[in-house]
Amino acid sequence: MQVVSDTGTSFIAAPFSVLKGIVAALGATYDNTTRNNYVPCDTDKGTFDILIGSNTYSVETKNFIIDINQGNTCLLAISGLSGYGIGPTWILGSPFIRQFCHIHDIGNQRMGLAKSLQKNEKLSSTK
Repeated sequence: MQVVSDTGTSFIAAPFSVLKGIVAALGATYDNTTRNNYVPCDTDKGTFDILIGSNTYSVETKNFIIDINQGNTCLLAISGLSGYGIGPTWILGSPFIRQFCHIHDIGNQRMGLAKSLQKNEKLSSTK
């Protein structure tokens, strides 16, 4: 399985089979116009856990449920990805990057992750 960490991707992109389970667990609704999933802003079903090697990385709700200033409707910042066997299976975009600081060790050709320090408030979009 190929995984990419990408600062230019606003969502976590997961295989569609995984997204289907997330949408069902959160009671998300899909909007054909925007092609995004939405959940009530007060949704808090715990963390979104990603297993990399033997480590579990837990992304908190505040990093993948985004207030878009539409009342109690928030954006689910997890989308589906189909690489058709080419390219990455997962893209760990902004929600993951907000949760975990990326440490690049170019000399040893490796990367580490550390939990980031965050405020206890939800992120929101700006108009």
